[in-house]
Amino acid sequence: MGNTVHRTLPDPSPPARMLATRPCCGPGPERRAVLGEAPRFHAQAKGKNVRLDGHSRRATRRNSFCNGVTFTQRPIRLYEQVRLRLVAVRPGWSGALRFGFTAHDPSLMSVQDIPKYACPDLVTRPGYWAKALPENLALRDTVLAYWADRHGRVFYSVNDGEPVLFHCGVAVGGPLWALIDVYGITDEVQLLGTLQSSPATMTPSGSFSGSQDDSDSDVTFSVNQSSSSESSLVTAPSSPLSPPVSPGLSPPEPAGSRNSECTVCFDGEVDTVIYTCGHMCLCHGCGLRLKRQPRACCPICRRPIKDVIKIYRP
Repeated sequence: MGNTVHRTLPDPSPPARMLATRPCCGPGPERRAVLGEAPRFHAQAKGKNVRLDGHSRRATRRNSFCNGVTFTQRPIRLYEQVRLRLVAVRPGWSGALRFGFTAHDPSLMSVQDIPKYACPDLVTRPGYWAKALPENLALRDTVLAYWADRHGRVFYSVNDGEPVLFHCGVAVGGPLWALIDVYGITDEVQLLGTLQSSPATMTPSGSFSGSQDDSDSDVTFSVNQSSSSESSLVTAPSSPLSPPVSPGLSPPEPAGSRNSECTVCFDGEVDTVIYTCGHMCLCHGCGLRLKRQPRACCPICRRPIKDVIKIYRP
């Protein structure tokens, strides 16, 4: 057999530059965002089934459907969009990409610190926030963007669509690294260049807002055009934030109502109240596991958990 020549392909990521972006949040003046260099996957802090390319910007999961947890090698700034392309999708498994943030530096993690699953294994630990991308959005060549704002809210958009509220309660007082679990039908993802924008640019509202006060009360969230129960936000009854609603479907039931799904495993029915905050967002099994974790806190408001109480319905 002849010798095989291996050629190193050039890095496809564009250099950092300024570019004009279309209004992402409804009508308004054109705004400019900074296209930054793509972050890289952390070379050591990754699941045992993850293989990285030479630039550490493509993560491929080999074998099985799990052990695909990855992190970025650098922190992600507030309002900086983490942009991912779903390079390969394989039907046959259940569930899709999980994504979010962590307050823990991946450089300080050992192999034993990285479990098989982001959900529920990591999200039941303090300092980790992640949820699942709905399977109907996990299509080949889909570009997913997500970011955190200064209120600890996480938003995502698909193929430059309308931003969707995804998560609340992220601690933004320190650095945050992107957490990406190449899970289920998602076989391979690529990190693209990030977009760093201002709070006004990233406010998901019906019209452009240039207000310096990015307060919750000023935000009107866009309808989630592709939501599923797997990614619905569970909020406190007193919260001004409303869960996204899929068109053609009835609005999601309130937290704790019949048939609502556990925000940790996305499988069990919600039947457990957290004491003392009162949030009802867990199945009893996840509630008990979460309670046993050191410094356990509510997935919604991050307040300490003193007890979990099973609710019995007639």
